[in-house]
Amino acid sequence: MANKTLRAILLKSMAACLSAFLLLGPAQAFAAEAAADTGESAQQEESPGESGAEETAAPAAEGEVANVTVSAAEKEKALEEAIVREDVKTIKGHDLVAENDALALYLYEPTLSLIVRDKKTGAIMESTVRESDGTLNTTWENFIQSGIGFDILNDVNEERTDLLSAQADIAVTKNGDGFTAAVNLTKYQISFILQVTLQEDGIVVEIPNDSIVEEQENVTIGNIFVYPFLGYTYSYEREGYMLMPDGNGALIYLEDNDGRFTSPLTLKVWGDNAGVDESYVLSLFWEEYQTVNDAEPVLAPVFGMVHTDSEFAVLGIIEEGAEDARIAAYPNGAITNYNWIAPRFTLRRIYKQLMSKEGTSAVQLQEQKRAQCNIRMRYVFTGGEEADYAGLAVKYREYLLEKLEAKQEPFRIRLDFLGTDRENGMIFKKPVVMTTVDNIRDIYADLGAEGVTDIFSVYKGWQDGGIWSMPISKYKADSKIGGTGDLTKLLREAEEDGIRLYLYQDALRANPDTVNTTFNVIKKLDESVYKENTYKEIYENFNFQTSAQAVKKLKESLSSYQKKGVRRLALTGVTNHLYSYNYNGKQYNRSENLQAFTQALKEASADFDLAMEEPLSCYWDMTDSIVGMPVSTSSYIFTDEEVPFLSIALKGVLPMYADYTNFEANKSEYFLQLVETGICPSFYLTWEDPVDLLYTNSSDLYTSRYGVYKNEIIDYYRQLKAVSEQTAGAMIADRKKTADNVAVVTYDNGVKVYVNYNEKSVTCDGIALEGLSYKVVR
Repeated sequence: MANKTLRAILLKSMAACLSAFLLLGPAQAFAAEAAADTGESAQQEESPGESGAEETAAPAAEGEVANVTVSAAEKEKALEEAIVREDVKTIKGHDLVAENDALALYLYEPTLSLIVRDKKTGAIMESTVRESDGTLNTTWENFIQSGIGFDILNDVNEERTDLLSAQADIAVTKNGDGFTAAVNLTKYQISFILQVTLQEDGIVVEIPNDSIVEEQENVTIGNIFVYPFLGYTYSYEREGYMLMPDGNGALIYLEDNDGRFTSPLTLKVWGDNAGVDESYVLSLFWEEYQTVNDAEPVLAPVFGMVHTDSEFAVLGIIEEGAEDARIAAYPNGAITNYNWIAPRFTLRRIYKQLMSKEGTSAVQLQEQKRAQCNIRMRYVFTGGEEADYAGLAVKYREYLLEKLEAKQEPFRIRLDFLGTDRENGMIFKKPVVMTTVDNIRDIYADLGAEGVTDIFSVYKGWQDGGIWSMPISKYKADSKIGGTGDLTKLLREAEEDGIRLYLYQDALRANPDTVNTTFNVIKKLDESVYKENTYKEIYENFNFQTSAQAVKKLKESLSSYQKKGVRRLALTGVTNHLYSYNYNGKQYNRSENLQAFTQALKEASADFDLAMEEPLSCYWDMTDSIVGMPVSTSSYIFTDEEVPFLSIALKGVLPMYADYTNFEANKSEYFLQLVETGICPSFYLTWEDPVDLLYTNSSDLYTSRYGVYKNEIIDYYRQLKAVSEQTAGAMIADRKKTADNVAVVTYDNGVKVYVNYNEKSVTCDGIALEGLSYKVVR
């Protein structure tokens, strides 16, 4: 009790001191505090540092309590308690530049450092480290103190720098809701404009593309880091976690990693760039080559930092520039002792130019054209009980609903079919027929008799030549499945029965064995033709079409579909790939690629109902559903907890269909994840035994026969539809995971879904749950 009393006295005194520190300045504050307590002059000032050292009370006399310590986290809490009570104009040398009812924004001009304060609680988030722990070299010391960081390319050499090292000349113009900074990196003769604006629930940071001026030839910006340390913490002093957009969502705890990590977890926003030799991109300063696992798709360019101890959280949303961005999470031990998460925007790269057809010699070159996109970040803050990953997901949903209209659909089960593939014959390739039009009719009728009527289907391999006959330029069905006329009839029948049947089309790839790929396919920046290896024997590789050719072929196919009354398409390829490339001696970047595909998909969505496979978030307003929605994560060693961030945000906004259940090892857990997330189940089916596919490019489809999955389909349908009927029209308001490994999902209509992931029975909120089970409670 004595320890707690003394600690409370220390914290109260510290809060008073910090209030004075903020309002009067350090010298006057400590003098005032000392005079009030002792009547004597203040002792020598010792500014609070950021190294994590604890302040210890003086040794106690006999019978008194000794060695009461105040941690850095408690000091931070005392600061927050102090500044919530005052009209604070300055925090840690940062001056107030804008405020509203919820937030206050502070700026330290020499490094463009920001502090954001929650006016309700006093909690703050800082964007730079003003006093490091003394373990870093000069490059890192300056980097962590700078609001903006850079990789400068000098011909083919890369140099890490920042506002301090680059001798930045900064001219700040304040306005009512933020500021504009004209920045000149005098060392490199590079200049740009930075705009920071305080909005109702956060800040927007923008660097307009047309404001970037690079005066020296071949001295350019390679990468740019926008407020990389916003919300950082030191080691394990604070409680909370970082949110990464890996799959559905992953958390990295702010805990002592004890040297486990020496490199960050870096995810490529919107996937790989096929036109760049990714293994050679100059990033070795960050040692990113150590994170080698393939990631689940990063569909949404978002990330987060949550301080659970102060109930303050921030969600970062890349609004512009995502096509050339990466998101990196640095747990303590990964280069520094700080926890930080940041976007990195790539404007130019160094690549290898092959000097011989054999590829035995090469030179290094700098990318000719800078990425033609603005850099625009939105940071959304939330506090109190909403300061967790679920609260950030709700914030992201609110953001999305300002951009697109919610498309709420009743529950449907996804049943996809494979029509035909090809295998080698004596002279020519011969068809392997797996599911005909009549087979699909029989499956629909069989399931309809069991009450399974709400169906979403994608028909793959329907086209003449089979599933790998690409690109499709006209509507012509393979005769082996029944021909064009019978397929058209099936589409019409399905529509009349309320079944959503889509034709599958890869609008990106070209198969060199089925079409001429001498022209109109991409070369990488090194001038080598890009080939996507299949690691199969029939069709060994595919090419990517140039964006112009892909759009042309897509439009040709759309025109052909319209003539036959086909209006439902499931698109892939152009929905989830962006790339830089060479063609006819000219370089094209991902920004140009994105512009071409966005326009084409926008036009297609005006005339067709589109289902998109793993679509990038910039296409979500053009699709009727998301096909291939990740349920979990890539299971990186960095991940401490998997969370359904994306599905919380998208439930009730867009219908989501999961990856195929066929190939899930732990089906019991997977089913429970579908119950929890509201993602609809998917099955990949064939009428014939998949053993027939052994010598085709679809040989990895090893379990798909309808007769095997019929009962499982019926069971999934009945159970998940019943859950969906209880939550129809509602959105997820919250999600918690208890210490007993029970997920509790709360909908905004009052329904709660309890999911027990344990094999043993547990009780949660008075609800008895058997092992590996769920209950829906109103």
